[in-house]
Amino acid sequence: MHARAWMGIGALCAAGLAAGCGPSFAAVTPPGFVELEQGDYSPYDYRATTADGLVLAVREIEHDPKGEIGFWTRAIENRMRQRGGYALIETRDVKSADGLAGKQLRFGHDEGQKPHLYYVTVFVTDATIYLLEAGGTKELMEKGTKEVDAAASGFRAK
Repeated sequence: MHARAWMGIGALCAAGLAAGCGPSFAAVTPPGFVELEQGDYSPYDYRATTADGLVLAVREIEHDPKGEIGFWTRAIENRMRQRGGYALIETRDVKSADGLAGKQLRFGHDEGQKPHLYYVTVFVTDATIYLLEAGGTKELMEKGTKEVDAAASGFRAK
């Protein structure tokens, strides 16, 4: 095949993939964070971090099987307790920038002598479940509360 033709097909395929396979959300990278590039095998669709190690991430999951947000928040709570001994500290109602109602689950966990906090914000649409995750040491999470909250409230499903 001629090189010019190959480049043209490649450009069309890339455009088609970008239109059909890109994330269906817009994440907010708060001040003090840097967005990290995601590799092909990353379980995340978006990640950002501070220089000190506070991390934000978004996962986009096909909403199949279908369930109400209450089902998914309870499933996440059970999984976190079973997987690593995370304790649910608090549940909050949240709203995205585009008006999508969600729930934020705040978990605590000790690693060695250091307490850690891990927040999972869940937004559910007919087609997609969005998990916004934030985690770090308790000290970092408490210092970064404003930025973590801004990432959740600034999130938009496209």
